[in-house]
Amino acid sequence: MSPFESCKYHTETDTMASLIRNVALNPFVTAPLFAILTLGPDQVREPLLQQLRQHLSADTITKAVSTLKWLSVVGGARYAHQFFNELAQNNFRLSSEKHRYNWPREIAVITGAAGGFGSLMAKSLAEKGVTIIAVDIQENMPKDMQANPKIHYYKTDITDKAAVDAMAADVKARYGDPSILINNAGVAFNHHITNATESSVKTIFGVNVMSHYFTCQAFMPAMLANKKGHIVTVASMASFVSPPSMVSYCNTKAAALSFHDGLRSEARVLHDCPELLFTVVHPNFASTGMLAPYEDRLKKAGLALMKPHEVSDAIVKQVLSCRGRQLLLPDNVGNTLGSLFRAVPSWLCQPFLMLAEKGMKADVKQASSS
Repeated sequence: MSPFESCKYHTETDTMASLIRNVALNPFVTAPLFAILTLGPDQVREPLLQQLRQHLSADTITKAVSTLKWLSVVGGARYAHQFFNELAQNNFRLSSEKHRYNWPREIAVITGAAGGFGSLMAKSLAEKGVTIIAVDIQENMPKDMQANPKIHYYKTDITDKAAVDAMAADVKARYGDPSILINNAGVAFNHHITNATESSVKTIFGVNVMSHYFTCQAFMPAMLANKKGHIVTVASMASFVSPPSMVSYCNTKAAALSFHDGLRSEARVLHDCPELLFTVVHPNFASTGMLAPYEDRLKKAGLALMKPHEVSDAIVKQVLSCRGRQLLLPDNVGNTLGSLFRAVPSWLCQPFLMLAEKGMKADVKQASSS
């Protein structure tokens, strides 16, 4: 299957999944239909049944009504599951913190802001009036960001705690205490466990994990004191699985998820600050510079890559909602099941992983022979 055919296949699959999710598993569609066909007034129910009888047998209609009933039950359970999940992720608060945020007065720190998701988030939040502290290791921001008066650039090595502390001190002196921190910076290397260099391992853990400690240590105390703030951890679907040649990257993303969980818990328990918001984001593979080393392999595996703006838009929307949440992107059944891989029995999930590994093994053999 060519990459084009693969993308076409996955587009069709995603469309079908969207129809199932938005229609077949939508209780606001199936439940009214079931109610009309079983409990509706005669003047409504009978004409509809008459129309159906012209095309379907009585047995088929009975089965269709039964299917509608069960789709309503499953769809209702799905909505309830999603509602209570989001409620729990927002510290069981129905209300948001929107009344406490005035976007033109808010300050957001975004790491990895010179490209990819980071630059898109910076520009989107700046459009809302938020003052952006764009942090990256690059010499300069892209020209369109340089021209934006709401975006201020700090070239900083976020793996160096002293550098992060110096940057934070300057930010606070010039602009005030940030109320939004998006730990977005990330790197990836195309290596195996047995050939990974000490330098690459230290770098990937430094950028993808250690920097989260340093930025939170620099900016979180003021959020705790003000009992106001939103910390976003950009993880990945790689938090849940570790394919060959991506182990170090997946390790760091699993650590990022664990960091988010611990950060949220410490805010509640150690600091008595349930008002703080925490969001962790698990994008599926997206077409960014960071994943360039893996892009050909992912396409050969038949995986459709997300567009960067799909991820950045979802994160910005979540920040503007003033609620904490775990975001699986794109929001589909496949990703939800992917996040459950760690919870299901090994005998159930391992066969699927081993099937995927067979395809990867064939790709490795082909690459080594060419």
